Amino acid sequence: MNRREAIQRVAMIMGGAFVGAQFFLEGCTRPTNQTVQVLFDQENINLLTELAEAILPKTSTPGAKDAAVGSFIPVMVRDCYSAANQTAFVKGLESVNVRAKKDFGKNFLELTIVEKFQFVETQDKEAKEFQEQRKEELKLKEEEIKEAEKNTEDAFVVKQKIDQMKEDVANHFFTLLKQLTLTGYFTSEVGMTKGLRFVKVPGRFDGEFPYQKGDKAWAI
Repeated sequence: MNRREAIQRVAMIMGGAFVGAQFFLEGCTRPTNQTVQVLFDQENINLLTELAEAILPKTSTPGAKDAAVGSFIPVMVRDCYSAANQTAFVKGLESVNVRAKKDFGKNFLELTIVEKFQFVETQDKEAKEFQEQRKEELKLKEEEIKEAEKNTEDAFVVKQKIDQMKEDVANHFFTLLKQLTLTGYFTSEVGMTKGLRFVKVPGRFDGEFPYQKGDKAWAI
């Protein structure tokens, strides 16, 4: 699976665009931002590992922890996200224990498995509502830019301004976390060979290959 296919797979699972997709395709060449260095602390890697495992737990196949997704996430946030999304991610991670204490009376790592699932389900619901509001906000701002630049003949300049505006409006922490969890898993050796159906040397394409409900997707 190459980078483009990984992004397409995650976008399909998420039902939307992958944040930072263009930089991911280009090899993640963002300037180093010291704000995200805190993510590399072992304590935060442990927290990210357990959050990712709650999103993609081990069942009959390995989970996110088996794919070392917790160590993958900080690198991607540092190298592929805009400053706004980096800040949102760091603040979001810092709020995890605050929220866990509010809802369950203890830190996230102290929660039971069931409580961890409940926590991420609540976060997921809130993230979806946030992203819908963000989408509407971006639409309005895009129209404002187009109106302000209606006499500009250079369409590329207008597009640049719109793209920059979108980068400056951060996504929800959990949306970023969930996307990176899925990407890290499905691009790992464990995810491709255990979570998906992997054929080292694929044969011919068969457009009528029988599908049974519950079959794993193919690693391509």
